[in-house]
Amino acid sequence: MTSFQQTRPVRKGPPRAARAAARVFSQLAQATRYADPGLSDNWPSIAGAEIAALGRPGRVLGAKRGRTLEVIVRDGASAAALQMRADDLIAAVNRYLGPGAVDHIAIKQRAGAQETKGSPQKAGSESPLGAALSSFRAAVRSRSHDE
Repeated sequence: MTSFQQTRPVRKGPPRAARAAARVFSQLAQATRYADPGLSDNWPSIAGAEIAALGRPGRVLGAKRGRTLEVIVRDGASAAALQMRADDLIAAVNRYLGPGAVDHIAIKQRAGAQETKGSPQKAGSESPLGAALSSFRAAVRSRSHDE
C-alpha cells in the first residue's frame, strides 16, 4: 500500500483587475454622485462636439426622475452659450440615460474646468478621481509585492 503525502490546496489566482477597479470606481461614483461614469467617458459623443467643448458633466442631483445635471464650464461665455443650448443637451443626455432621466441643467463655473489630460495639477489639490486612482495604484502595488 502506498501512502500519499498531504499537500497544500491549489492557490486561487490573483483577483482580476476589473473587480478591484470596479470597487474603487463605484465608491468614487457614490461619493461624487455621478449617475453613470460612462456619461463622462462618452461626453463628446453624447453632447456633441460643440457642447462638449463648452463644459464637462458634473454630478447628477435629485430623485430618480426629474434629476438635475451639473455641467462644469470654465468661463461666463461658455456658461451663456451652454444655457442657450440647454434643451438640446437635456435631449441628448436623456437619449443616453433614458427618457425623463434629466429635466434640468445647472451650470457651474469653475476656473480650469476644461484642463487637458496632460496639464499638471496644483500640489495639494487632488481631485476625488485622482485620490481614487492613487488608492487603486497603491492597492495594485501592495498586491503585486505580496506575491
